[in-house]
Amino acid sequence: MKKLYRVIFCLFVLSLTIWNFGIGDLAQGATKPLTKIKIGGGRVGDPWYILSEALAYFINHGSEWLRATVVATPGITGNIELAIKSPNEYIYISDTLNFIHMQKDPYGKKFNYYNKIRFISNQCSLTFTWVTLDKNIKTGKDLAGKTVGIKRKAAPYVGETGVLRHWGVLDKVKLVHSGFGEAVKNLKDGLMDVAHMTFDHIYPAGFSKGVFITDLETKGPVYYISTEPEIIKELYKEGIVADITIRIPPGMLDYKTQLNELWCYSAAIFIGADERMDPDIVYEVTRVIWESAGKWETWHPQGKHMTRDFIPASPIDLQFVHPGAKKFYDEHKIKVKKLGDLLR
Repeated sequence: MKKLYRVIFCLFVLSLTIWNFGIGDLAQGATKPLTKIKIGGGRVGDPWYILSEALAYFINHGSEWLRATVVATPGITGNIELAIKSPNEYIYISDTLNFIHMQKDPYGKKFNYYNKIRFISNQCSLTFTWVTLDKNIKTGKDLAGKTVGIKRKAAPYVGETGVLRHWGVLDKVKLVHSGFGEAVKNLKDGLMDVAHMTFDHIYPAGFSKGVFITDLETKGPVYYISTEPEIIKELYKEGIVADITIRIPPGMLDYKTQLNELWCYSAAIFIGADERMDPDIVYEVTRVIWESAGKWETWHPQGKHMTRDFIPASPIDLQFVHPGAKKFYDEHKIKVKKLGDLLR
C-alpha cells in the first residue's frame, strides 16, 4: 500500500512539473501548441499602452494556447518598426496617420513605403485640438508670428502643417517638434504659444480634457482653437488625414473657455498586424477582443468604447482588414463598419 502511495505521489509531482512547463495548456483541451506573441504598445503611460496591457491580460486569461507580452516603444511608429522586422511575432497599436503616410513621400521612404498594416480591431481615439494659454489667440489666423508645437519629426506631422497651410500661416510661424508631454512643458514655460494636443475622446461623443490638458491647466486657463471642417475635408481629399471629423459642442471641454463649437480631426488608434502575421493567431486575438467587449473601461476611460458596436469599427479602408480578423467577423456575421460613419 505504501508503494502505491509513493507511485501516486510521484505521478502527482510529475503532472505539476509538466503543467508548469506549459504542457498543461494542451491538457485543458487546446488544439494548438502554446504560442507566444508580443504587442507593440507605445510609450508607457499613454492610453493605448495601458489598453495594450489590457489586451495582453485578456489574451492570457482568455486563450488556451496564445500568450502575449506588451513591449514598450518610443511611440506608435516604433510599434510598427518592430513588426516590419518581425512580422509574425508582433501585433501592434497603430493609427491612421502611419497607415496613410508610410506608403508615400516624404515620410514613407524611411520605411521602404511599408503598406502591410492591417486592421484587427478598434482600440481608442487619438483626437487633436489646438490649445493655448493666450486668450487673445482665437483663430488660426492669429497664429502668425507665433511659436507652434507639432508632433516629433519621427512621426507624421503633415496634418498639422496642412492645417497651418490652409490657414495661410505656415510660413509665418516657428515650428517646434515634440511629444505631447514635452509640448505641455514648453507651453507652461512660455517656449510655445500654441500646440496641437490630444485629449480623451470616448466614442461616439464623449469628451474630456485628459491628462495633458489637465496638466497644462496648472499654469492657467486653457483656450481652444477650432480647425474648420472645410479644411479637414480638404486634407482628407489630399490624402493627409483620415475621414474622421469631430464636432465638440460648446462647453464640452470647458464651460468657461470653450464657448463655441470646436471642430477637429482624429487619427484613430486601432489594433493591427502585418498582413503576413499568421491568420490563426489574428483570428484568436480577434475572438478574445470580441469576447472581452465591455471590460476595457476598468483599465482606462478610453476603453469605454470597446463595445460590440465599436470593436469592428475601422478607421482605415475596409479592404485592409487582416485575413484572420475578417475570417472571425465573417464566421460570426459581424459587420465591419467605417469608424467615421459612426461618428457623424
